[in-house]
Amino acid sequence: MLAAELLSAGSGRGSGHTQSAPAAAPPTAAPAQSKTAPSTLLSAADEIARQVAALRGLPQTTPVARGVLSRAEIGAKLRERIAKDYSPQEVQVESAVLKRMGLLPADADYEKLLFDLLTEQVAGFYDPYKKTLYIADWLPLDMQRPALAHEIEHTLQDQHFDLKRFSQPFKEDGDRQLARSAVVEGDGTALMLEFAARAMNLDTTKMPQMIARLGKQMMQMSMAATPALQQAPLVLRESLVFPYVAGLEFVIAHRANQPWSRIDEVFKDPPDSTEQIIHPEKYEQRERPVAITAQPLTTLAAAGYKDVRRDVLGEMLFRVWFTDRISEAAAAQAAAGWGGDRLVAYSTPGEALPAVIVLSAWDTELDADEAEQAVRKVILGLTTPGPAAGVHAGKEAAKILKDPPKGKPAAHEPAQSARGDGSGLLTRALGGRGFAVMRRGRLVAIVCGVPQGRESAVASEVLRTWQVSWTSQAPAAAPSAAPQAPPAAPTSPTINPPAGHP
Repeated sequence: MLAAELLSAGSGRGSGHTQSAPAAAPPTAAPAQSKTAPSTLLSAADEIARQVAALRGLPQTTPVARGVLSRAEIGAKLRERIAKDYSPQEVQVESAVLKRMGLLPADADYEKLLFDLLTEQVAGFYDPYKKTLYIADWLPLDMQRPALAHEIEHTLQDQHFDLKRFSQPFKEDGDRQLARSAVVEGDGTALMLEFAARAMNLDTTKMPQMIARLGKQMMQMSMAATPALQQAPLVLRESLVFPYVAGLEFVIAHRANQPWSRIDEVFKDPPDSTEQIIHPEKYEQRERPVAITAQPLTTLAAAGYKDVRRDVLGEMLFRVWFTDRISEAAAAQAAAGWGGDRLVAYSTPGEALPAVIVLSAWDTELDADEAEQAVRKVILGLTTPGPAAGVHAGKEAAKILKDPPKGKPAAHEPAQSARGDGSGLLTRALGGRGFAVMRRGRLVAIVCGVPQGRESAVASEVLRTWQVSWTSQAPAAAPSAAPQAPPAAPTSPTINPPAGHP
């Protein structure tokens, strides 16, 4: 999603899902202390560059342009950089999608939230397009050294692996962009921590787990000291922190006790999804995401809706979405079986929020069932008037699903069905907007905010027509009643055509 891409731009990543903007140092609180002279900062940067190149094993091939700027000047550079990749309309649509899904408060000023976080968190950044390292003038030198090591590592990454490949946004696959950002920032954070540990005469090659714990502690301290980050919605906090913490854990797990050159190979063949970052063994196994191709939805076209945005949520954002309604551990478990997804937002004139449709594929039917149950709780929370949302929605969901209402449901009550063929349906409505979740085998269709009365038809059409390309890692086929279940043990990717096609 855009939130991840924009945030990685300045404070560590970007918004939406990616490091779609300049590579940045980890979030850090900046105490009010005397400034360091620019000449001193530049001289220190030269010395740190030599140390980082030797430590990382990546020689500096060309000199890097540098600039020492104030917080306001760096903030302006970030805005300028982001504006080249994202139009105001794209930011507005992203905001509306997040609000429709309940990930942002209805009255949130999304753009202001983003830039408040960027300007509070930024501690300098490297712009791979301008080949320039921007150094903060408001941090004392002792605090600058780790951040400079991190940023200088980005300059070396660019010279050896071309960071533009990692920073150009995948506007229809934010999950992949977020995974790429995690490689860039995880490498930079691991190098920064090793640089700091070496300065304390510690042998970091024998304690990779210590480095991971140190990194987590640094992020926790940073969050505790930065008001905007503490108060930000969960989706923005997690999008900002993920590339550093999860990226660090991925880099440490993949490198183990091997030379840094093992991470060089990751830059040459980067992960495709946040699933591969969260579960490094899936990267090792090259478990690729299931590709899902959306098709036109006649049910919505008839009501005047047009496609305005496409994206991939990925395991990380599913986990965040679930966390708002169930415990963190339960959310992580429900999201862990993610195989792939496709999100499409549809808008019609006069409506503030779009309809959001998601088709997701899961590794097994059990995984799909866990995800479906989590989505049900989210939808119940989204459509429960007043303060009943949040964790209370999960309790209400359990009550309703155990003892479903008889007769025709009211506008705020669920309609549901469950069949022995692995199919399930829950529909809800609130304020004239319909919500639904429908499962068929290992596929789960999610409908948020369509005109009331169309939710079931939209979910059915999505399951019937959207194309799913199951990868060769896919488990055995689901029951034949599921219209898009894959064939057993395919030797190559297969695409299920829309209904009516051979």
